Amino acid sequence: MKEKVLVVTGCYFAVGLLWVILTDRLIPEGRQEPVLQTLKGCLFVGGTAVLLYFALQQGLGTSQMQRRNKEKADLLYETVFDNVTDFVFIARIPEKDDQLRFFEWNKKALEWLGEKGIKSDLTFQELSSEEWQEEALRQQHRILEHKQLTFDWEIADYSGRVLPVKVQTTMTGFGDNRTIIAAFKDVSAYREAVHNIYELSYYDKITQLPNENFFIKHLQEMDSKQNRMVMALSFHHFRRISETMGMDTENTAAALAAAKLQSVIGPGEALARKSNHEFLLLFFRRENDAEQAVNALLRAFEQPIEVSGREIFVSFTAGIALDTDGRKQPEFLLQQADIAFSHAERSNQRYGFYRPGIEQEARIQYELENDLHFSIERGELFVMYQPFVYGSEGATKGMEALLRWKHPVHGMIPPSTFIPMAEENGLIHQLGRWVLEEVCREAGPVLKRNRSWTAAVNLSSRQLEHSGFIEELPGIVHAYGVEPDQLELEITERTMMQPERMLPVLNRLKAYGFRLSLDDFGTGYSSLSQLKELPVDTLKIDRSFIEDMNETQKNAAIVQTIIHAARNLNMKVVAEGIEEAEQAQELLEMACFYFQGYYFSVPKTIQEFPWSREA
Repeated sequence: MKEKVLVVTGCYFAVGLLWVILTDRLIPEGRQEPVLQTLKGCLFVGGTAVLLYFALQQGLGTSQMQRRNKEKADLLYETVFDNVTDFVFIARIPEKDDQLRFFEWNKKALEWLGEKGIKSDLTFQELSSEEWQEEALRQQHRILEHKQLTFDWEIADYSGRVLPVKVQTTMTGFGDNRTIIAAFKDVSAYREAVHNIYELSYYDKITQLPNENFFIKHLQEMDSKQNRMVMALSFHHFRRISETMGMDTENTAAALAAAKLQSVIGPGEALARKSNHEFLLLFFRRENDAEQAVNALLRAFEQPIEVSGREIFVSFTAGIALDTDGRKQPEFLLQQADIAFSHAERSNQRYGFYRPGIEQEARIQYELENDLHFSIERGELFVMYQPFVYGSEGATKGMEALLRWKHPVHGMIPPSTFIPMAEENGLIHQLGRWVLEEVCREAGPVLKRNRSWTAAVNLSSRQLEHSGFIEELPGIVHAYGVEPDQLELEITERTMMQPERMLPVLNRLKAYGFRLSLDDFGTGYSSLSQLKELPVDTLKIDRSFIEDMNETQKNAAIVQTIIHAARNLNMKVVAEGIEEAEQAQELLEMACFYFQGYYFSVPKTIQEFPWSREA
């Protein structure tokens, strides 16, 4: 640029100088001005040449800078336009009744449009997805009516693939050069995230069922005021399925159980999964029809579910709350169902209905659960004993220890109430140790004097599952001078639900020298064929068979079969619940010689028995 300015200025200076010199020569002599006048002309030409130089340099520099700035601006526009992550389209303001046509779009939009982007222009309607094309014309009018507008939309590529977008349009320019710039932001990832959050918030991944939040929302949104029945249902032993067969098996079992529940649900009714083993059900039933729904559920689970080639029987406990006019708040209705469930579970019932006053029972239950933790240190627990006798004359051969709890406010609390509490909250290990020590302390002197006698102590399956408890048993009995074979540890048939886990434990107890007794035989899960596998010394026939034995031939036949099988396996047989002499006599005729029951003695403290005071 500088060279060009110098050339122009030099040419001007040379021409001006020549003109001054030559014009002086053309003037006739005598009229010529002095030399000084010529010199002034030369100086003027030189000065104006300098001014011209600077003027040209400034003008050309400004023009070049503007050109460079324009080139930079164009490059920046092109870079931004083609590299922005949104789809950007540009359209001119259409004539009246004409469509909005985009004549330019960025590289991102071209990649999405594919073959559709090859066209020279695209109308807003052509750009929209098929479902939204009819609405496109109305939306176009709204775009033209607003300087700026933001809205949700859907666009489609050449193959019909739909993409959700958020559109922001801006009207810019003036006069006839006005344009519409439309930025389409891809919101598919956001939509998917929202959907996933919704799924996590309202649905269970394993069963694909709604969860508790959705269930409550559904109840809240219901317009109907018809009879509603909400059921809180919990399956038993799901945790054991996970422990023994793995989490995948538990998940499969949950899905299959959910399918069985779904088969009972009627049109318009609902099912939701609350937790791993808890479900919520909504029925539109009257109180008189509630039993039908429960019976349908019971029938659905009569057959086992098959998981990985294994058949698993699944049982449940349910709590039911009724809403006769559809006006109860959902949270209140679920709370009532939970209270009914807890009451049914404590009562060992398959199901139970909510009724007024049940909250008071629940409150007392909670107080008892809490107070049980302090029962030992407060001296509220004590042991009573009921003798085992031999023959009709009732010669004492031992005793069974029975744990009792005298609550300072509620009086005597039955073991059927507080033992399940202790098993649930883990206190059973502390209670079990205390009972064993108390029996050894109180009955130890009697057992030493009567070497053939035994003292029976009930064990919970939770105690047997606790390895530390088993290891400390020998130390407890030796500390009080009691021989292990004088302590008979009573287990129930329920304990043998998992023989692969319990048999090694029972064999360890036998190795320590303890005797084992199977309590309440005939009412649980064992069969006569399984007896030969159990390291059991004594079999106790449940009192339910003894009560009706004289009147029911079937019960008498069952008792006779149990006695015969036990004798063949060298087991001692004890009949529980003897209340009449006729019962003892008939059992003697069946070759059962050991008895326990109120006919011979009610449970007493050890000090009340005369043999406890013998020297």
